Amino acid sequence: MNKVNLLKIIKLSLGASLAIFIAWLLKLEYSMVAGVIVLLTIKNTKKETLKGIIGKIYGFILCTIFSYLCFNILGYHLTSFSIFIFVIIYLCFLLEIQDVIAMCVVIITPIPAPILNEAGIFTIGAGIGVIINMYIPTNINKIYEGQKKLQKEVSTVLIDIADFIVNPNNKDMYNKDLNTLNALIDSSISEAYNNINNNLLSDTRFFLDHMEIIKYQRDILENLYSYVSQLSSTPPQAHIISAFIHKIGYSDFDIETGNLLLDELNRLMLSMKNQPLPIDRVEFENRAILFLCL
Repeated sequence: MNKVNLLKIIKLSLGASLAIFIAWLLKLEYSMVAGVIVLLTIKNTKKETLKGIIGKIYGFILCTIFSYLCFNILGYHLTSFSIFIFVIIYLCFLLEIQDVIAMCVVIITPIPAPILNEAGIFTIGAGIGVIINMYIPTNINKIYEGQKKLQKEVSTVLIDIADFIVNPNNKDMYNKDLNTLNALIDSSISEAYNNINNNLLSDTRFFLDHMEIIKYQRDILENLYSYVSQLSSTPPQAHIISAFIHKIGYSDFDIETGNLLLDELNRLMLSMKNQPLPIDRVEFENRAILFLCL
């Protein structure tokens, strides 16, 4: 059992018990229903909980009005209850608030109780559910760790490509590390969305912006690999370029280092112009591929 599931179990149990106790203290009839409403209110994220409570308010108003009309006209028996359920389900689907169907049925089951009693039960259950779900541990540290792992994995894939230039047998390692990178991207995006949905007042979309940068880097790596996989031989220039890509892979990601590497790249491009010309078509094609890599 992981920590998140254990926390939710504690919140559900504590919230339901607290709601029932408060309803009992206020001498409301059918106090157990307040606990059920807590269970129906608590969601995985704060935004889901708040969004759901709005639908529940609409649902409570609908089922209160219609149940009052239905049961006062037809009486409280199986036929009238079946008609009530049919109409409420239809209205909930029509208004796209299907999540409140169970709550409507539960809260109206003890309909002989006064409307104020039902309103009290609903207010206590929904209120306790919202309040208790406002505590969700932040995953900000997990996101930061994920960002570090992503940048490290980008470097690892880049180093795999550098190795592949001079050692074509390194293909399996590249595929393995690329799959790891893709899995990290998916999990980090999920964590970022959870953070957004659990921070009601702060804008944390820069995490998603960072994911877009990583995905763009991943696309560049895949293009780079598609070039080097076409190499049919290893001219001397391949070792020079492989060494330079290795250097990029083992460097820290910061502006100063990036500028130094760009300067070195420019010097490398100039030195390549002074290299002897290819002596045959095969060397020409392979050096052209290496030029595309640069």
